[in-house]
Formats: sequence, structure tokens, C-alpha cells
Amino acid sequence: MLNLHKNYHKPISHSMKTSFITPAVALLGLFMLYSCDEELFDVKETFTFEHEFVVYENDDSFLEFASVNLSQKETLIDDYGSKIKKIEILEVKYHLKAHQGSGEQKVINLSLNASNPDGTDEKNIVNLQNVVLHDLLFNPTVLDVNADGEGKLATLIENPPHTFGIKLEGQVDETPADFTVVFTFKARMTANPLN
Repeated sequence: MLNLHKNYHKPISHSMKTSFITPAVALLGLFMLYSCDEELFDVKETFTFEHEFVVYENDDSFLEFASVNLSQKETLIDDYGSKIKKIEILEVKYHLKAHQGSGEQKVINLSLNASNPDGTDEKNIVNLQNVVLHDLLFNPTVLDVNADGEGKLATLIENPPHTFGIKLEGQVDETPADFTVVFTFKARMTANPLN
């Protein structure tokens, strides 16, 4: 008996193959892109910023407060804005750039605090005792910082509007208190420009 039914396959044309393969590759690429760890696209930048306090008090105690919008002072913060994922404070230094007083004048105690821009919810960054002011003149010194204050400052910089309060308070052993102190913060920003 003769079999009239032959298995007949029409060859697939080149353009049909391409029309099936291209979407498949595109879908695979999208799947891989979305399944990739988002940290793959993270940008990490280290930067420094400073804050200067000019102290002049006839009394032996002093208190200075400022509200700082870091996006106005640091272009990196302004450029990445809401795409910032994390800020880490890596190091805090301080030095004097001016001092009027005896070579023995000391800060009996000094505290630097971070807070909300309105001064609420203060957290201590550093406490110092019995520091000879003249020794700090143009002599940057690394500080041991408190994690609570460091974390508060980092969180406020990380989140819009990237504004924090910073307060310097202390007491000297001789009057007047007449000096300019600069705090330098080294930080690392992690941002995802695709967010």
C-alpha cells in the first residue's frame, strides 16, 4: 500500500527565524537586567565637607548653632539628591584657623552635636576635655566619634532636603573665648543613578 501522507516540513525562512530570536534575546536581556543585583549600578564617591565655627565670648562658656543644607554646599549631594542610598561618615577632624589667647588657654569641655535642622533630637558626635587651643592651630586632628551622632548626621545628609543642625558648645579656662574652629568630615556616598 502506498502512503500518500508524507511528512512535509516547509523550511523556516531567515526572516522568520530572526523575528523569533530577537524578541527572545531581548526578553532574556531584560530578565537578566532586572534580576541583577541593583548594587551593580551603584555609584560610590568619597567627599569631604567642612563647617567653621567662629567663637567670640567674653564669658568662659560658648554655644554656636547652624542649620546646614549640604546640597547647597556640596555638588555631589545636589547632583544625586533623591538617588542617594547611603551616606557613611568615615572620619572627622578638627583644627583651629585662628586663636586669640594665651598659649596655655584650654577648652575645659567641648561637645559637637548633630540634630534636626531646627535643633531638635540632638545626638552627640564628639566630646573633648582639657584641650590646649594653641596646639590645634593649623594642626588637623582626627577625632573619636560617637556612633549615635555620626549616624544622625549621616541619615540627615542622606535624605532630602539633606539639611542638618550642628551645635558646638563648651567652656574655656581663660576668658575671652576667641577662636575659629573648623570641623572636616570625610564621607562616602552610595547612590543609584537608575532609581
